[in-house]
Amino acid sequence: MSRKSPNISILQFGEHLIARLRIRRSAKGIDVLDYDIERGNWPAKDGSLDEALKNFATTHNLAEDHVFSIIARHEMTARILELPSQDHAEIAGMIRLSAEEYVPFPADELLIDQCILQKLPDGRSKVLAVFAHQDVVNAHVKTLHHAQLEPEQIFLSTACLASAAIAAKQGAGRFALVNLASEGLEVVVIRDGQLEYGRAIASSQNIEDMEEELRVEIRASLSAYRRESEDGESVNDIYLASDCADVAPHCLALAPEFEQPCAPAQFITSLLNQDAAPVPAFAAAPLGAALLAQDRGAVSIRLLPAALVAARQRSDVKRKAIHLAAAGLVVLAGLGILYGQAARQRRAYLRDLRAQISQIEPAAQQIASKQKQLRILQTQVERSGSVVELMASLVDLFPAAGMNITRLIYSRETGLEIYGRAENLTQVERLAQDLIDVGKASLAQFARAEQAYEHKVLERNIEVLDYKIVVPFQKEKGEAQTEENVEESDTGE
Repeated sequence: MSRKSPNISILQFGEHLIARLRIRRSAKGIDVLDYDIERGNWPAKDGSLDEALKNFATTHNLAEDHVFSIIARHEMTARILELPSQDHAEIAGMIRLSAEEYVPFPADELLIDQCILQKLPDGRSKVLAVFAHQDVVNAHVKTLHHAQLEPEQIFLSTACLASAAIAAKQGAGRFALVNLASEGLEVVVIRDGQLEYGRAIASSQNIEDMEEELRVEIRASLSAYRRESEDGESVNDIYLASDCADVAPHCLALAPEFEQPCAPAQFITSLLNQDAAPVPAFAAAPLGAALLAQDRGAVSIRLLPAALVAARQRSDVKRKAIHLAAAGLVVLAGLGILYGQAARQRRAYLRDLRAQISQIEPAAQQIASKQKQLRILQTQVERSGSVVELMASLVDLFPAAGMNITRLIYSRETGLEIYGRAENLTQVERLAQDLIDVGKASLAQFARAEQAYEHKVLERNIEVLDYKIVVPFQKEKGEAQTEENVEESDTGE
């Protein structure tokens, strides 16, 4: 699989036009590299469109880039809804359950996506919901696959237009953006930086001959918006955009027909970086898609089929696994070489060590013998379990609360007696057992700890347990033997 370039190609295609906007990723603005467009007549039914797109992709090396495509709004149903939730998962569930209210197809035949446009103060949300029949999207993907193109994502034209308009014309105001495409026109209404309305109409006419249809459809769209808007007001301005036609003549022809000013969407050009390559002045849809491809669009609708997403994830996992396996083989080969070299050095080093050992072995044996004698002497001289060490260990074992020591008797010959009071018998038993455990592990003096007595007493009118724990010391064999010798010596006198 060839390595892709870091550039992005935004692709639009239909029976009369194929266009590609190529951009370089940027932190802000849109850095355009190329804009390529080809016109023709390619009926999809006889496969002409498939072949035309394939030739276009080959000519412009589309497979080298990350490809994102745009699908026309008039091929599907979209609604702006108010729903009683602001949770994405809940909203998705509500829309899927009510899908058949908006389209005459069962939900399992639809590809549904949604985008929260605005979160309202009362906990409701204004949502753009899109219902696309799987056949429409699958046909779009099939044409791309025929051209050997794998789309990163498929965007809805409405989301592209709205994202471009919101990003380019920031701030308050209410306006309509009318986009003239090769296969129809689309109207979106933006109010105070929010998408409020959208409508799309398919058309087979040439864009240059659409003045009458354009007049009728804009008037119908604005009337529909005015009926649906909360305040019943219409837009303040009308802007025309197109990525394949000059909109200035249409603006001049339409201006006398409407109360609102009608002008080219000049503000769209503010999205371009200064060094950008030439593009059609008001190509709002591909520029909005360029923002969405870089996760900078305000309205995001994604129509890539779930099966294609899953296949891509599997492919990514497989590719990563192959890369890891290759890297592992390289590492193993390197380790093998290093191991061989290290083994040779180790054998040479061992020969040197054996020669040195044969020279110093007699002296080392004498030193080892002296060390053994010193350890025996140290064992006889040193005594573990001093009173300080025993007290420190006892304090470490004592619980933080609920138990105290009232008296402590220490005798080197007999052992340790611990007197005190506790809230309950469990604490006394636990302390005695902890002493035994420590005796088995490290301090042998504690190994024979046992409870002597426990009885209840009143202390400040509270019933507590008076206890005694004895820790008899076991004499070391050396000490016992020494004392026996002394007693025998005294008896002899």
